[in-house]
Amino acid sequence: MLQPSHVALDLIMPRMDGIEVLRRLAQTGCNASLILTSGMGQKVLESAQATAFERGLNIVGVLPKPFRPQALRELLTQHQTKQRPPVPFSTAPTVALLATAIEQKKLSIVLQPKMDIHSQRIVCAEVLSRWNDPELGSIPPDTFIPLAESHGLMQALTACVLDQALQWFVGSPLFAYGSFAINLSTSCLVDVHLADRIEAACLNLGVAPQKLILEVTESTAMDRTADCFDTLTRLRLKGFRLSVDDFGTGYSSLAQLARMPLSEIKIDKSFVMKLQSSADALKIVDATIRMAKGMGLTSVAEGVENAEVLNTLKSLGCSLAQGYFISRPLPAAQFDTWLKEYRAAFKINAES
Repeated sequence: MLQPSHVALDLIMPRMDGIEVLRRLAQTGCNASLILTSGMGQKVLESAQATAFERGLNIVGVLPKPFRPQALRELLTQHQTKQRPPVPFSTAPTVALLATAIEQKKLSIVLQPKMDIHSQRIVCAEVLSRWNDPELGSIPPDTFIPLAESHGLMQALTACVLDQALQWFVGSPLFAYGSFAINLSTSCLVDVHLADRIEAACLNLGVAPQKLILEVTESTAMDRTADCFDTLTRLRLKGFRLSVDDFGTGYSSLAQLARMPLSEIKIDKSFVMKLQSSADALKIVDATIRMAKGMGLTSVAEGVENAEVLNTLKSLGCSLAQGYFISRPLPAAQFDTWLKEYRAAFKINAES
């Protein structure tokens, strides 16, 4: 039997409400792209959308009723544009293959710039890991990072990424005036020697600790195990900057946040990308920026994809922006070329 590629679901129906339908669709393994609609208001639609995401369903978007056919067509067009191509490998990578790739430094890095919203200068680059296997092709991070996490390979992977990042940074034009950021997981933070190893790696190449920002997810930052807390505090004492990534998606309290030795808060892209369509997202982003400013922290907005969002963030007083509107993640050599061209164009615009 042919399965539909798209399903439009009204949340209010005579015999069964939309939430119950979503639950049953998830149980049956529905792969269709879903569009949620209702006359109950945007907040109810967004709540239902969050429920669907939690159940692993594929949501195209939401449409408040009444809506015009043109709105539906635009939603479908946007979805087709954003759909990712299929992963170009059919055999899942093994732990042994990943371990070998890490040991032989077969993983590579790409860099995505962070821009100062008010001066428009590039001040930082986030370092992201990539894995391109000769036989399996390009293996996405959301495949190999969980594999590394679940098999005790994250410390080795992080060391590999840091080594490549440092080698790139000391030869990059960004070294003279900017910084770079890498991600740390909980499994890395429980290592009581991590702070010493990162410090030694940086000083060995003449990189001041203040040049490196260590990003941890909100759930990792709020992990209250003594080892995690000790490591974060020691890193800060050594001069490294700490950033909470994906802020707003976890369940931390403000009291927990206030106790952390943070330097930066990164607002999750799920809020930033809704700035133009969701009043609640706008309020959350605004409140986060105000909170960061009040605590003396740098605010960074992830997922900036157009000029309108960037201008809104500027009006709200956000410090830095990161996203495809500025640049996609680029290989190291390509990033340095892009940065030189960006700085040259910036200088011309500033002088004209």
